[in-house]
Amino acid sequence: MTITNIEIKARTERGDAIRTILLEAGAEFRGTDHQKDTYFRVPSGRLKLREGNIENQLIHYRRADQEG
Repeated sequence: MTITNIEIKARTERGDAIRTILLEAGAEFRGTDHQKDTYFRVPSGRLKLREGNIENQLIHYRRADQEG
């Protein structure tokens, strides 16, 4: 089985309806993860260590600088 991480951040007034749609599509609620992100300077892109009570990840990504 391949696991694909999909992360979406959005505001909605339809939280209950969206939660139902996701569960019916086979999504699994694993709990609320309290996370701490540590960023490292690297020659190319960004490197982030994400530590949480559910999972931990080392993430490298490329994206333009943005405020906010």
